[in-house]
Amino acid sequence: MSNLSQTGGNEGVEVAHALANYNQVISLLLKFLEDAEASAANFALNAHMAGHSSLPSNISQEELCGGTSIDMLRRAALTLIHLAKYSNNKKLFLTHQHRVLNLAMSRFTHPRIGAMIANLLYHMESDWKLT
Repeated sequence: MSNLSQTGGNEGVEVAHALANYNQVISLLLKFLEDAEASAANFALNAHMAGHSSLPSNISQEELCGGTSIDMLRRAALTLIHLAKYSNNKKLFLTHQHRVLNLAMSRFTHPRIGAMIANLLYHMESDWKLT
């Protein structure tokens, strides 16, 4: 889906609009990112409850992100960014604005993914005219 969303030209506009209009694509991609963030938050909470001041050094990123890789999270965020770049899709993102903002502000979101989510927020807001 990440590669499809990056298609250029008129075909890219059609593909991005079709993907965004597909039942719940935006919502499911955000849920995937939120689940990874919640897993990291839960892991940190459990470490804190066990009396650790920091996360163990031997933990992998996959364990921290609920069994998924940073690359898969990056692809989900990149797909959302590409979908948000097209003006036809802007309205579809409005209902998810608070979810995207929560992910961007969370201290448990991986820094690379957080930067991409901030970029997504930028693309969601660009080209909107307040009336």
